[in-house]
Amino acid sequence: MKLTGEIKFIIGIVVTCIVIVGISINFLSTPAQTVDRSNILTSDTAIKGSRDAKVYLVEFSDFQCPACGAAKPVVDQIVEKYKDKVVFGYRHFPLPQHQFGFTAAEAAEAAGEQGKFWQMYEYLFANQAQLTSEFILTSGKSVGLDEQKFQDALNNGNFKDKISKDLADGKRLGVNSTP
Repeated sequence: MKLTGEIKFIIGIVVTCIVIVGISINFLSTPAQTVDRSNILTSDTAIKGSRDAKVYLVEFSDFQCPACGAAKPVVDQIVEKYKDKVVFGYRHFPLPQHQFGFTAAEAAEAAGEQGKFWQMYEYLFANQAQLTSEFILTSGKSVGLDEQKFQDALNNGNFKDKISKDLADGKRLGVNSTP
């Protein structure tokens, strides 16, 4: 049997299609990257619930992000409903377009140093529309912090490295927006 140019061309197209489909199936059937728990729920992550819970929810978030503020009630509801089975971890991911996001993250960490991370978390989200440098600097009083220690921590930049690490971890894990 002699193959004409037209038949060779059709066979070439069929073979190329089979190769493309085969590569696509192989590529699409590769499982998603598994993230080790210790890489996403680090020892310095603020958590609610038992660190030993089998299920964990980690949010990369920005206190000035409107979408994060909108998602907060849903996250709170999930955490409350499954508090015995889920650990919730909050990681900072202040976006560059939010002028006060990084400073708000520092305020939450400074409050955490005094055992009041979650109180500051609530306060910052509740007052998201008022975030300014001045507002954040005076927010310690509103959550019952030692104001001098709080302001010193903010002025000294004690938590810049921790927040920068959260940002870097988020980027490494493929986070590109919040929440």
